[in-house]
Amino acid sequence: MLRKRYDGYHFVANVPGIYNPFSLLNTFKYMRPEDYWFETGTPSYLVELLKHTHYDLYELANTETDADVLNSIDSTSSNPVPVIYQSGYLTIKDYDSRFGIYKLGFPNLEVEEGFVKYLLPFYTSVSAPKTPFEIGRFVREVE
Repeated sequence: MLRKRYDGYHFVANVPGIYNPFSLLNTFKYMRPEDYWFETGTPSYLVELLKHTHYDLYELANTETDADVLNSIDSTSSNPVPVIYQSGYLTIKDYDSRFGIYKLGFPNLEVEEGFVKYLLPFYTSVSAPKTPFEIGRFVREVE
């Protein structure tokens, strides 16, 4: 349960995942799993960036890109992927060395559920109370 919820950060391909230490320590401290990391700050700048670029949320779960994009720090770019990756909301899931393509995805359930829960009302007509039900449907569709 802890692995699925808090593990999964990869900064290079094909290495063991790294747990989110903040969430893991809080889970042990309070003896219950919660969305500790996501509660430390709301990604309002990411919401504005995604809305401005009209980025498809469904694509976030299976984004493919190259190293140049991941390492980009161009704040005027219309591609939100570098900022989302560098903020820890996406991580490396796989690497195709033949083509130099990284496959990105959410690192773990804590990030996936928190990110989608926060963004869903901005992208749809779903009201905040219905967000958890829509998240469940979204996660089932991308799995």
